[in-house]
Amino acid sequence: MNCITAKLNSLFSLSIIVVAMIFSMQVNAVTSLREVDESNFPKKYIVKFKEDASSFSELSEMSENQHVTEELVLEKLKAREVKRLGNSTIYSVEMGDLKLEQLRNRSDVEYVEIDQPRFLLRRASPDIWSGETTPWGYEVVGAQVVDDFNAGNRTVCIIDTGYDIKHNDLSGNRVSGPNVSDSNSDFPWSVPDPGGDNSHGTHVAGTISAIANSEGIKGIMPNQKVNLYIVKALNENGWVYSSDLVKAVQTCVDNGANVINMSLGGSKSTMTEKNGLQSIYEKGVLLIAAAGNDGDTSYSFPASYDSVMSVAAVDSNLEHAAFSQITDQVEIAAPGVAILSTVTVGEGVLSDISLNGLSQFKRGIVPYKRRIMKDEQYISDLVTGSITGILKRCDLLFDGTYKCGDMSNSICLIERQHVKKQDKMSLDNRLIKTCSDAGAIAAIVYSNAKLPGLQNPSIVDEKNVARIVSVTVDHPFGQTLLGYIGKEVTVSTSEGKDYEYYSGTSMATPHVAGVASLVWSYHPTCTAAQVRRALTETSIDIAEVGRDNRTGYGMVNAYAAERYLDTLCGELDWGPLPTL
Repeated sequence: MNCITAKLNSLFSLSIIVVAMIFSMQVNAVTSLREVDESNFPKKYIVKFKEDASSFSELSEMSENQHVTEELVLEKLKAREVKRLGNSTIYSVEMGDLKLEQLRNRSDVEYVEIDQPRFLLRRASPDIWSGETTPWGYEVVGAQVVDDFNAGNRTVCIIDTGYDIKHNDLSGNRVSGPNVSDSNSDFPWSVPDPGGDNSHGTHVAGTISAIANSEGIKGIMPNQKVNLYIVKALNENGWVYSSDLVKAVQTCVDNGANVINMSLGGSKSTMTEKNGLQSIYEKGVLLIAAAGNDGDTSYSFPASYDSVMSVAAVDSNLEHAAFSQITDQVEIAAPGVAILSTVTVGEGVLSDISLNGLSQFKRGIVPYKRRIMKDEQYISDLVTGSITGILKRCDLLFDGTYKCGDMSNSICLIERQHVKKQDKMSLDNRLIKTCSDAGAIAAIVYSNAKLPGLQNPSIVDEKNVARIVSVTVDHPFGQTLLGYIGKEVTVSTSEGKDYEYYSGTSMATPHVAGVASLVWSYHPTCTAAQVRRALTETSIDIAEVGRDNRTGYGMVNAYAAERYLDTLCGELDWGPLPTL
């Protein structure tokens, strides 16, 4: 994406040049087929009778036409679920082995074979984009310059809402773990499965390990090497008691976890949790958690325990996210705004903009999450569809008002106002309504020059008066769209996809967990404390000089952290760490 700024490029360019001489950057596309346990399917058979059979000894007195005779034969042999293929002599049936053998031995039967199951071969949203998209966070953290061929000696445990094993971008990974159906149950052993409306855990997992398979996206470790252990600890309402969290963490440890991702939190600490996590950290497990999404100076737990790395979120321009907590416990920053990743199959929402008939999906187009008021409560009410119209600009005036003119049957291009902090939805609410009131049939909101990164806000349309397809893009793409004023463009939003943009410190956390496991895999004898130190010491300072309460020590940097461990753990010596 074009929104990665020059300040990151200048800091990171030397790392890329040096590492290019060390690592091969070629990634082989891997395609995996989902394995299905067919033993759970009822076994069916295909039976073909010989055509124009002239004698059916035991049923001849009842036979007036061939089909009646065939069906009577099958009835006598206790066949079930009998279905004839059109007007042919071929039937699909269920039946027991003994009767099946009798059927095979009949002189009027041409053959009997197993009725093999067939499965829908689903690709990841091919109508939205073709090929594989690299999420902007992947390159910001430097994952492209550290190969994951060693990742198999590390295990990342994700405590969340589950993991969709059926997803094309996740099904080929090395994954195991229990599935917790509710917060009061023990951890039964079963295939990890998020269930409906539980895409959060699958999104987190995709950031860490979505497979490089020439479709969808790719994660920090995309080559199916890392071991994933999934604990579905959160209940259907998305919460869990702290005691259950401790139990979940212990389950991770008991099953060999080196890094534990906790994209969750609460406002109050408990002694049980504090002591339990401290003990586990001292045993050599790296604990990483989301700093919190309240956008204030309050603490969130478990992130704010000393034993846990607290992760803040930044946008694609490396600006601190307005929702990310600001505390003295924040340790490191990572991409957490408008993160494209995997979700439970069919639960995603994606948007696109077409210019001159060409999809612009890979530039980053985020659909607005929309809510309306109904029966005195807010409900989700997404506006979907594909809208084609002439692109018109709604001008932002110096006094902060907008001049749109007649937008009838047009697509409205509108810029966010020049505000640094967007911690409320009211601004974007007004932008969409402004376009709708002017007669627009769709709206494209682009980021302003002072906060140019890709954003992912929600809108509230209480009275349901602005029902138009609405998307948002970053400032550079907005500038590109200005060149299309007066031309026909298409804006679309679709449901039923396998990917979606999420924002939150929950999304920043797996970037750090993925990098931690990646760099640790080169030095498995290093301790968790050493890996933690490497991540903070080599992070790229993106805010105030030194550590600050917004972004901690800075942006996590995979390449620099790995090189730091070369020296710290004394296993390899590839020369001095480059000055970043």
